[in-house]
Order: sequence, then C-alpha cells, then structure tokens
Amino acid sequence: MACCALAAGVGLLNAAAVGAQGPPAPTVTASVGRSEVPFGSTITISGVVTVGGAPAPAQPVTLLSKPYGASAYSPVATATTGGDGAYRFRERPPRNTLYRVSYTPAAPATLVSRSPTVKVTVDEVLESHIRHVSPGHMSVEVTSRHDKTLAWGGQSVYWFVAEGTSPDFRLVRQTETTQGRSGLTRMTARFRVAAGRFRVLACFDPQLRKAMGPPRAHTACPNADFHRSHLTRRSFSITSFHRVGFAPYGFPGPDAVSSATSSILSRAGYHSFAVVDSEGRLSGWDIHSTYISASVVKAMLLVAYLRKLHYEDHRGFCCDDQAVLYPMIHVSDNNAATTIWQRVGDGRLYDLAHLAGMNDFSISGIWANAYFSAADQAKFMWKLDELLPDEFRGYARWLLANIDPSQSWGIPAVARPYWYVMFKGGWRTTGLGQLVHQIGRLERPRRTWSMAVLTDGDPSMGYGIGTIEGVTAQLVGSADTVFTASNTNDLGSGGG
Repeated sequence: MACCALAAGVGLLNAAAVGAQGPPAPTVTASVGRSEVPFGSTITISGVVTVGGAPAPAQPVTLLSKPYGASAYSPVATATTGGDGAYRFRERPPRNTLYRVSYTPAAPATLVSRSPTVKVTVDEVLESHIRHVSPGHMSVEVTSRHDKTLAWGGQSVYWFVAEGTSPDFRLVRQTETTQGRSGLTRMTARFRVAAGRFRVLACFDPQLRKAMGPPRAHTACPNADFHRSHLTRRSFSITSFHRVGFAPYGFPGPDAVSSATSSILSRAGYHSFAVVDSEGRLSGWDIHSTYISASVVKAMLLVAYLRKLHYEDHRGFCCDDQAVLYPMIHVSDNNAATTIWQRVGDGRLYDLAHLAGMNDFSISGIWANAYFSAADQAKFMWKLDELLPDEFRGYARWLLANIDPSQSWGIPAVARPYWYVMFKGGWRTTGLGQLVHQIGRLERPRRTWSMAVLTDGDPSMGYGIGTIEGVTAQLVGSADTVFTASNTNDLGSGGG
C-alpha cells in the first residue's frame, strides 16, 4: 500500500510540475525569397509555425511591416498555416521595409510569438541617357520610379563633372528635380565638357533619401568641387547618380592641332594660330598673343555695319551700302574700310567683339590699328552666322567666300574644293618685318570649324603665306601641301 501511495504522490507532483511550466512556446520562422528587389516587384515571405517542435496547422498568422520612416509596425495581411504549419505571403513593398510575422493562436493558453525581422531593400528603377546635343555640349537625363509618397520634387540638384582621368570633380550646374504624381522623379542638365571620357555625378538631399536602395546608395551630397569622394561603381539612386560618358572629338582633332603646332614652331618670325573645332572647342598655339590687325578687321567692319543697318537703322540695303562693302571685302579696299569704320565707330566694334567672346580685342585711332589675338578671330569666325542678321547673312557669306582670286591664298588655296571657305586676309610691313594674317570659317555638311593664323616678322610675304598654308594643310589633313606659297605676285588693287 505504501508503495502504491508513493507512486501516486509522485504522479501528482509531475502533473503539478507540468502545469507550472505551462504549454510549450510556439516558434515562427520567416524568410524572404529576394532581399533586394526593383521598385514594383513582388516578394514572397514564408515560414513555418511550430508548437513544441510539432507543426501547428490551421493557425492564423499576421504579416507586420515597418516601411522606412515609420515609427511602428502595422499589420498588412493575414493568412492561415497549412497542414505542415507553413504559411506564405506575397507583398509589393513600396520602399525599404522591415517585415515580421506574428502568431496568435486560437487557444488562449498558448503564447503569442513573432518571427525574427526580415529586411527587404527596394531599389529605384533608374533610367539615364547621356546625349551629345550641340557642339561641345552634353545632355544628361535621369529618371527614377519610386514610392509616390516620397516628395522628391523641387529639390536642388548639384551636377559635377570630372574630365578624362582627373580625380577632381567640378560643379558645373545646379538645377531642380521634377516629380509626377505617379512617383517619377526626373533631373536633367546640359553642360560643356572636353572631348573624350568624362564622369558625371549628380546628387540632391531629400527627406527620407534612405527610403530607397541599399546603404551604398546613400552617400552625402556635396555642393562644391571635390576630389575623388562620393563615388560608387554603379548608380543605385537618383539622389546620388554617377555614370561615365564620352564626348565626341571635333574636327580638326587633337593630333592635327598638335601637328600644326609642331610645324609652325619651325618657322621664322612670330606666329600664333587658333582653332575652334566642330565641337566648339578652342585650341592652338600662343592663342592669346595680340597682333596689329591689318585688313583682317575688315570682316568685323562688315558684320558691325550689317548689324547697325538691321538693329539700329531698321532698313535693308540702299544708297551706297553695297558699293562700299563689296570692294572692302572683295579686293580689301582701304578707302572703303575707312568709310565703313567712320559709320560704325570703335564702340560698335567693341560691342561686336563682346558678342563674339573676343577677350583680347582693342582699337585706337583708326581701323587699321585694331589689335586682337588668334583666339579672338577664331571665335569670331566660329560665331559668324550667329552674329549676322538673318536678312544680310547670305550676302555676307557670299562676300567672304568670293574674295578676288589674287587674294585667295592661304586657307582657301589648301582647303578648297573639299571645304566651303569664308575668309579674310591681311598683310603689311611692320618694324619686325612682314606681317601676314588670315582667318577662315570652313564648312561641310554637318561639320563647321574656324581657324586664324597670325604672323609677324616674316622674311617676305610669300614666307608668311607659306606658314598659313602649312598650318592649314596639317589641320585639314593635306600634309603634302606644307609651307608652299600661292601666287603672290598680284594681290589686287586693295591694301592689306
């Protein structure tokens, strides 16, 4: 009897111990198929509910989410476990989100349990286009599709460019973002860039910038030039966009300009040349040294007078206009140049120089005493069409392309007939020797460029012309025509 009573007592103690421990705690697992997805994608969160190591079938589970920027978890979906205790949710997260699954069993005595946290990164859907839009200029457009509740419009965007292999990024533009109702943010900019490879970085600092994309996409946005920082290999976010681009080379290319430089350095006297290539980029040799003009300034007198007729006098040709302009350009007549100069004055020439971007121009006393650089004249010829009023553009171009054959040495002698050439030359003696200048604008379909060659201290007129033709030959690619003067025995009745 005592033995049986003892056994019964032990059984009661064991039952009491089990009651004290309570029912076994449930366990909820959770995992996600893909932890980083593009915006708009669907994810699958799945797991198993077990109680005491055994599957818990037909049990309710709730999916809780905490999008970036939220202060607490909120329920977003419910499901019921299958016979094996498994569950599955399909969701479309709008931004970076934390998820967990809560199990609240039907039996009140069973404990509530939650799964570990699952993190899902949602990348913006980025599109970018880098385009060559005009000579020397590139256009960049970047768009991002993201959570439409993010207010990323109206933000200041800073655009930086590093050219070639340079580690230095310079600030080139500041624009603003635009955003549509659908959550599409766009930023665009145009800027000038050197030929060849470049890198562009654009960034802005909106609220909740970390709501989209991985941590490596969330670098801080600089607002001034910087060195090698803020870079990632890929573009993960419109808020910090980085990409490599390529700007086309113009004609003539760097090798041609280098060859022309090497050639001109072998010549006697003083000389400079400048080129504005077909992409609008300026290069050359000693491009800012100033020379006295001689007759080259007559091309500026022509344009300044035509601008006066159009913008101030509001009239077309009449009276002696063409009778003076034609000989001034066609045979470089000095008397005609003096007449036109008296009508336009130094002020209008300075205004024209400003419009053309000429930084080295000056004039004092008479038109023949104008001073300028090769860079000035190359810029002037590059902008010729832009500077001429519409109604006079055809006439001025025809004049400059049809100068008397006796003065059509230098640039046209080498470049024609492969290029349509508008030009003007000038020559005179100076205290250094012979001065010979020539400027030109060269055109073919879809390709326009300009050049200026200025020389002084030449041993002779023919020697100066040979220098101009040699430089031209290197630039246009006719290297077999180097430093050979055209017929200079008859320079016409005008002056240089």
